Amino acid sequence: MASAPYVASLLDMWAVWNIRGFMIFSLSMQLLLAIFSPLRRKTSNRWVIPMIWSAYFLSDWAAIFAFGLISNARLKKPTSPLQVDQDLLAFWSAFLLIHLGGPDSITAYALEDNTLWMRHLVGLVVQILTFLNIFVKTLPDNKLRVPTILIAIAGTIKYGERTRALYLASVENLKESELKSRRLHLKPPEASTQSNVGASNNGEDTPREGLKMAFHYFQIFRGLVVDMMPEHSDWLESRACFLNKDAPETFEILKMELKLFYEVFYTKVLAANSTLGVLIRSLAFYNVLVALIMFCLIENAGIHRVDVQITYLLLAGVIALDSVSEILLLRSNLSKVDNRYAGRQILWHGLFFTFIVGGAISCMFGCFICFCCKTVASRQWSESTGALSILGRAFEESRPRKGSKLSDYWLKINGTILAPF
Repeated sequence: MASAPYVASLLDMWAVWNIRGFMIFSLSMQLLLAIFSPLRRKTSNRWVIPMIWSAYFLSDWAAIFAFGLISNARLKKPTSPLQVDQDLLAFWSAFLLIHLGGPDSITAYALEDNTLWMRHLVGLVVQILTFLNIFVKTLPDNKLRVPTILIAIAGTIKYGERTRALYLASVENLKESELKSRRLHLKPPEASTQSNVGASNNGEDTPREGLKMAFHYFQIFRGLVVDMMPEHSDWLESRACFLNKDAPETFEILKMELKLFYEVFYTKVLAANSTLGVLIRSLAFYNVLVALIMFCLIENAGIHRVDVQITYLLLAGVIALDSVSEILLLRSNLSKVDNRYAGRQILWHGLFFTFIVGGAISCMFGCFICFCCKTVASRQWSESTGALSILGRAFEESRPRKGSKLSDYWLKINGTILAPF
């Protein structure tokens, strides 16, 4: 047949580029999430949100599929001079553990994803066993075994940190922590006590005081997520506080509070904002740096030049993503409330790569976002919700969302198809 040569060429191209292509694709999904996922709370644009949703689900799928390709390649004998070196395959499989850990700026797309932390824990165990199966078959002649072990440790930490972040933001853990905090009868901070409520009448609160107040009321009202009503005294306190403030100041505090909700339920801030979290993140970061140095010193004879370039791209991508993540964590509202995090970060993580490299890259990302949309980059919240407007509901002026027409069409089609049954 005339199409046979084209099919054969496509199969040859797939045999050469399947693993290489999916490694690059997996890294691209991580970069896409790291750049655009912070925009999720800042905008409700119909083009940005589907892109983030697609990258969120494709990132895990790409890493798992690449694991399968590498596992399958280990069972075959070399059939092409352009086949990836077997030692390098084990090295690349360790990077997939880091990719499954995901960027720090997004761990869950919906609140329901946090309840699946047990599934991610099982996935962590399965993927570690898959990596060990690939790695053990390259021993004892694997010249990249030490860098591979270092990257695997970093990947296990990243994936475990994501699982822990999902667990901390899950409904069962939130209920338990809320009940524990109510038993302890936590006292409100100084910025939000009744003695300081009337102080805002003489002048505006500083951003620091507003952030403390937002964090205090976040601790009070986070129980609403799990259907736990605040105590009556807390309702009276919040009512007395906000009655003494004007509308712009009140909405600024609410924006800070909503950002805290987003950071806790959708990012790794809660898992990383501790001494243990900083310590293990520092261990993962330095493991990648040492692996980069060792890979530069190891003789790469016998490895294709394209594969060496892809490896350097993977190493540089992990370092860049980790540096930017640390800068974003330091700029988060939860880290600003807890000053100890910045001190632990400087002590354990090092100054050069975290603040020089990470600061430069995050500055470039910030300039890119500001260039795309200046108003979106300066927001703390998108000033909209995914459900319906409370004010519109109160005044019976709520309008259907844009997607309602599509849902109406689906109901009509579904009803027509299932009508005979």
